[in-house]
Amino acid sequence: MKSLKQLCTPRESVFDTQRRDTVLDLTDLVGERIEPADFFAENYVTEGMKTLLEQGFRRLSGHSSQGIFKLKQAMGGGKTHNLLTLALLARHPEYRQQVMGSFYQPDPDLGPVRVVAFSGRDTDTPFGIWGAIAEQLGKREYFKDLYAPLQAPGQKAWETLLAGETVLILLDELPPYFVSARATAIGNSDLAQVTATALSNLLIAIGKESCNRVC
Repeated sequence: MKSLKQLCTPRESVFDTQRRDTVLDLTDLVGERIEPADFFAENYVTEGMKTLLEQGFRRLSGHSSQGIFKLKQAMGGGKTHNLLTLALLARHPEYRQQVMGSFYQPDPDLGPVRVVAFSGRDTDTPFGIWGAIAEQLGKREYFKDLYAPLQAPGQKAWETLLAGETVLILLDELPPYFVSARATAIGNSDLAQVTATALSNLLIAIGKESCNRVC
């Protein structure tokens, strides 16, 4: 029987200490610091990732009523990595066949998709998660009446923001954000409660027909 050393040839990047210590997150995606070619050259498509990619692209193509996906921790983690994979394929159609061709064919008419990403490590976001989403969409003014003082967008406000859009919204690392938000008082409540209401209303809005290409 051959040994593991005989059967496997590690990539050169495994021995690169600078790359080995790099952990990508959604802020790297927003800052466009991820090179898709390099990312996919070292990306392994797991069964769970296949499911997310297929269902995500079905939604973005308008062929699925499921617009909300909650990723659960698996052995070794990988939630953020899966989000980045979906986001990069949404933004860069030229890599879809290479990565997904063996298990799913996305709609060829679906071009580059707008991607909005928020990491809960950004605890100092001045206008809340809803402000960050609106700003990345280039629609910051849509929520202008909700910034001072911070107020949660209602369902209709989210629908107005997202109606007719083909957009992928990624939310990651939210627990640290909620812990920090509890310290920010808003009236008789706090930012954590207001944020929970805002996100709840967002999830309801995504289920409406006008938002049928929002994932």
